[in-house]
Amino acid sequence: MAKPSKIKVVKAKKAWLLLPNTRAITLFGTIFCKKQKDVDLINATDEVDSDLKCHETIHVRQAENTKDSWFVYYFKYIWQWIMNFPLILVDIHAPYKFIPCELEAYRHEEEFDYCNNPCDGWKKYNTLKLKEKRMFAKEYYSGHYIFRDFIREKIDPYLA
Repeated sequence: MAKPSKIKVVKAKKAWLLLPNTRAITLFGTIFCKKQKDVDLINATDEVDSDLKCHETIHVRQAENTKDSWFVYYFKYIWQWIMNFPLILVDIHAPYKFIPCELEAYRHEEEFDYCNNPCDGWKKYNTLKLKEKRMFAKEYYSGHYIFRDFIREKIDPYLA
């Protein structure tokens, strides 16, 4: 298994099993997709040219910034999900959506050059307290927002 910093181009494979409402997941630098069309889209070129590929590549770059270790990255990711678990009272997907690494990845998934840089923007989202995440989750799930726009328009100005 290669260190995150050794992965220059992410490739996708079809997953035989993913959780419901999961389009893709990155495990150790490989993107596993539910649909073959997403696998084909990601593997069509070495360039980052789709929001899905960008989102998942950001996770690889985040792992580089957690001591270049998959173990440290996944430990922090799972720990943050556990700490967010009370958000399940707002929506079943809220504990996942408000993980700092996901906030950064959703925020920048349309900025294809972003994932060519060190992705450590999750650190600013790590400063959000559970109470603040609950406030944002309630607002997000009560409206009709695109999540990346919600982060840009509501969460980023709050943290500025």
